[in-house]
Amino acid sequence: MAKFIMKAKFKIWLEEKGGVAFAEGRRMLLESIDRLGSLNAASKELGMSYRAAWGKIKATEKVLGIKLLKVATGGKGGGGATLTPEAKELISRYKKYTDRMAFLVEKEFKHIFGRQKV
Repeated sequence: MAKFIMKAKFKIWLEEKGGVAFAEGRRMLLESIDRLGSLNAASKELGMSYRAAWGKIKATEKVLGIKLLKVATGGKGGGGATLTPEAKELISRYKKYTDRMAFLVEKEFKHIFGRQKV
């Protein structure tokens, strides 16, 4: 009989008024925008349409009542996007929270299931 070592997995998303306010995909999108300086480049990097990426940003802004991006429209000098201080704070708190939850999930998993092979 084969033996497997189980591992706990989980997903976290933040909701407001019944809608998704923030989750891992939106964190990745914002971090990609921050790194690349462009919503278009970030959406391509993540394999999503510009429209879908922009929709997620706008939905989060609406639900949380904060601006996430400072956007410069294209043209001769080119466009771009940078994160607002509120967006950076949201990412920081979300990462802190998910890191803490990962620690607690692992701790409880080991407490309940031990380190046994099943």
